[in-house]
Amino acid sequence: MNETLVVVGGVLRLQPCALYKTHQCAVVQAHHICPQSWFKAAGVPVQTPMIDLCPTCHMDIHAAIDGMLKGEDVSAVPPRCRALAVQAFKIAQGKGLTPAPTL
Repeated sequence: MNETLVVVGGVLRLQPCALYKTHQCAVVQAHHICPQSWFKAAGVPVQTPMIDLCPTCHMDIHAAIDGMLKGEDVSAVPPRCRALAVQAFKIAQGKGLTPAPTL
């Protein structure tokens, strides 16, 4: 995995999520903005920007992607998470990928 821990002077430091700086978390991870699975399904190399996310935002983005695919109302998902889901679809369209459920 690509977890990042920050320890200064023997003290674990919380890190901010790239989407919401108020989301402090001991472990943030780098994630593909456009789901890696969509690239793999198309049999093409993964070419998508990465972003460091807290686990909550990461899963909220996946929920938004899947909800959008199903035509569900995803307005309860935080705005920046929804925006990143929209960006994933735009990247997929530009790369000729077929979006599919991620959860």
